[in-house]
Amino acid sequence: MPLVGLGTWEYNDTVAGAAVESAFKLGYRHVDTALTYGNQRGVGQALHATGLARQEYFITTKIPGATTMDAKDTIAALEQCLSLLDTPYVDLMLIHWPGNVTKAGRQTQWRAMEQWARSGKARAIGVSHYCKSHVSEVLEINTVPIALNQNQYHVGMGTDTEKRLHDKRWLQQQGILFMAYSTLCGPCPAPENHALITGELVTSVAKNVGAGVTGAQVALKWAVQQGIPVIPKSSNPKHQASNFDLFSFSIGDPDMARLTGATAPAETGTTQNPDDAQDCAAE
Repeated sequence: MPLVGLGTWEYNDTVAGAAVESAFKLGYRHVDTALTYGNQRGVGQALHATGLARQEYFITTKIPGATTMDAKDTIAALEQCLSLLDTPYVDLMLIHWPGNVTKAGRQTQWRAMEQWARSGKARAIGVSHYCKSHVSEVLEINTVPIALNQNQYHVGMGTDTEKRLHDKRWLQQQGILFMAYSTLCGPCPAPENHALITGELVTSVAKNVGAGVTGAQVALKWAVQQGIPVIPKSSNPKHQASNFDLFSFSIGDPDMARLTGATAPAETGTTQNPDDAQDCAAE
């Protein structure tokens, strides 16, 4: 999986399709979408329009958590993703959130996804928004590896940053990759919505790094330099190019420590329902 991909949350079919088209012209080869985003048809059409062979790019998508979904509903949602994307398989299929159900319900959904993936329709499967306890539930019964756990991770999360790093270390011990979303803290309420783009901390680090480096690049590189994949969202080709250019510079240890120790902007919108948030906060 490429370390840098294109996020598409809050984009409709038209905007997502245009974003994929411009990003892939710049060299992107990974796009992240989801059934609940309502843009998989546009993403799929844009991917076909690139003219690239299917094996030359990486698709991550997600189905809703098991709030009301049994095994039959899970399979139906998985098949719907392939239909909308117009692809025979996805590279990574995730359960989008744990769902406000019992442990047994989450395990039932995971088993259904395993069954579906074994037919060759997903090269890997994983989870998103999962706490350690939710991941542990899957580890009790899985027969296909949990490839990845996708969670919010960005400069400024304060004590939550250390928690995420603790989770990352634990996940690595289980052979699970930690992946970040909202690495530029989007959407954050104003004025924090620009803190990781033009804020004082990231711009001061950018000056230390070298000419031409932007604050947004620093915020993204902070994660990538830790080996954490990112999926910044933009439909602007200029911003896409900047977000993609993260491998021509590195951040020194003192500045990495400053970024890691930052306490703003805070984590926001971490889960899809309050019960999940309460479960995670208790860990």
